[in-house]
Amino acid sequence: MCQKTTIHNVSAAEKKVETKRARADQWIGVQLLGLALTLFLVITLGCSDGAQAAAKGAAVGAATATASTASAGSTLSRSPSSSSGSAVPAMPPDVQRVLDKGKLTVAVLGQDNAPFFMDEAGQMSGLDIQLARTLADQLGVSLEITRTAQTFDQVVDMVYGQKADLAISKISRTLKRAQRVRFSRPYLRMRQGLLVNRLQMAEQTQGRSMVATIRDLQGQVGVIKGSSYVGFLKQKFPQASIVEYPTWEDIVEAVVQGDILAAYRDELEIKKVVRTRPDVALQLQTIALTDTQDSLAVVLPWSSSHLLAFVDQYLDTLTAQYTVDAVLDEYADYWVTQRLQQP
Repeated sequence: MCQKTTIHNVSAAEKKVETKRARADQWIGVQLLGLALTLFLVITLGCSDGAQAAAKGAAVGAATATASTASAGSTLSRSPSSSSGSAVPAMPPDVQRVLDKGKLTVAVLGQDNAPFFMDEAGQMSGLDIQLARTLADQLGVSLEITRTAQTFDQVVDMVYGQKADLAISKISRTLKRAQRVRFSRPYLRMRQGLLVNRLQMAEQTQGRSMVATIRDLQGQVGVIKGSSYVGFLKQKFPQASIVEYPTWEDIVEAVVQGDILAAYRDELEIKKVVRTRPDVALQLQTIALTDTQDSLAVVLPWSSSHLLAFVDQYLDTLTAQYTVDAVLDEYADYWVTQRLQQP
């Protein structure tokens, strides 16, 4: 009996434990199910928010793209081709100024200087005028020539004061002028020369060689007032006395008459006297200085950097480079006509 009772009591206890264990497992199951549901909801809601964020991002991107397109359209509407808004210049400022005026203003000396510039019955012609016309044509504008300057330095001053877009007037490139204006590359290079009175030169030589006499040149030498040759003479012949004349013709006549020893200028002008005045050939002697050079160039304002590049590029395209003899030959008929017209 005691044994059976013991067995009965153990079985009841086991059932009680099993009941508790079943309830615990049931509670755990409920907890796990709740946790699973919670995770599912979190994941589901998270995906939904991500989708909504992606959709919202796409909408914002579309709106941004639309705004960018509208902005681009607005920018295009303010382009230089539009009549409204502040237009950006289509050209550099120095070139744009010429285009806006519709003309290229070129400063030229007031006195004729054949073959570079001369007025024939109200019509300007010559080497420099031809160059000015071509530059105006290349820019697509008309040519305006202003001749108020009475000296070569005044021509340079007009460009410096921006009273002209440029100057083409047989202007020599010098360091002094280059401090105030820009120069193009030379369009004609010449040597410097002397036109001397034979009698006075013979008196100076006195048994010395011509080279030695020229090296230590003394006496009165004529130059054009306000020209580069005033400075050239001081540098080349410091012992000579400078006499300034208003015109080259006045200087030549002074040499012919023996009033001064020599005239100092470029070789073209020296050779031109011999060609145009054969009657004075016995009284005059020409001397070309091989160790000197006079370069003629276009003068521009110091601020006109792009217009300078334009002029230089045009000069680079010239197939035939100018020389002194070529220029003299090209205008030989002009001087013959001038001689025939003289009384």
